Amino acid sequence: MTEADDIELVRTAHLPSAERRALERAAARGEYERVRPGVLVARGSSAHLRPDQRHVLLVRASLPRLRATDVLSHESACALLGIPVVDAWPTRVQVLDPVAVGTRVTSWFVRRGTAHRPPAEHRDHRGVRTTTPARTAVDVASSRPLLVALPVVDHVLRWRTASAADLDRELALLGEKGHAKAATAVAMGSALSDSPAESLCRVRFRQFGTPEPEQQRAFTRPGERTAVVDFWFPEQGVVVEVDGRAKYGTDGPGSAAAHWQEKQREDFVRSFPEVRTVVRVVWADLVEPERLRAKLLGAGVPCR
Repeated sequence: MTEADDIELVRTAHLPSAERRALERAAARGEYERVRPGVLVARGSSAHLRPDQRHVLLVRASLPRLRATDVLSHESACALLGIPVVDAWPTRVQVLDPVAVGTRVTSWFVRRGTAHRPPAEHRDHRGVRTTTPARTAVDVASSRPLLVALPVVDHVLRWRTASAADLDRELALLGEKGHAKAATAVAMGSALSDSPAESLCRVRFRQFGTPEPEQQRAFTRPGERTAVVDFWFPEQGVVVEVDGRAKYGTDGPGSAAAHWQEKQREDFVRSFPEVRTVVRVVWADLVEPERLRAKLLGAGVPCR
């Protein structure tokens, strides 16, 4: 259950006209915020929500308009299943319609007809129908850039909500449209990616044409600690560590101690003779790829 599930929705459509007008006036005064036409929440009640939780709230507001055959899909399924999306969340709820053909966009929904390929279903904790994690990952991979798709694929593999075989089965059922894009993301999928930031870093390595690094390489010395690094380029002697905290807001109380521990850990990694240098990657490097390319080149990692 997310925090978005705890926010009370006020639906005005079926209220007596006097009560409905009173609520609309209160909304005009700023006492309520409008999630959808005819769906209100108390002012400030959603201010603390993350973007994914805001999308869950949007889904909740839209539920009465879903058809009996509708299945939530793509980013909307991601929001309910707890799968990260590194791009902006859509302003419309994403739906698969098993009895329709083609795609129809309304003010509330993006409806994709799937008469040729009925969706595999999964029920979340509220009984809302969503596509399975494997189908969700393949759908996102077939319709979104690799930078968005790979974190989704890596996440379902890492948390074992879908296996590589599950993804391959869904890929085999996918039509021609988007198949090549989805196949690239599925082929790159790795359960070793520890965060969306690491997945994005892997996409950048592919774009730059770097050698294939080892993921989650352990550096250990008998009688001492073990440090596992995100990426290791053995021929260049370069460790790459990815810090996604700036994006996901995990820097907070106690972060000073965490930074100190991280420095001690990095000093330990640098003490190995095969390690020439450690490259630290932050979120800004991932969204501005030339910054990351410069860091890698400066460390001696070849890029195209």
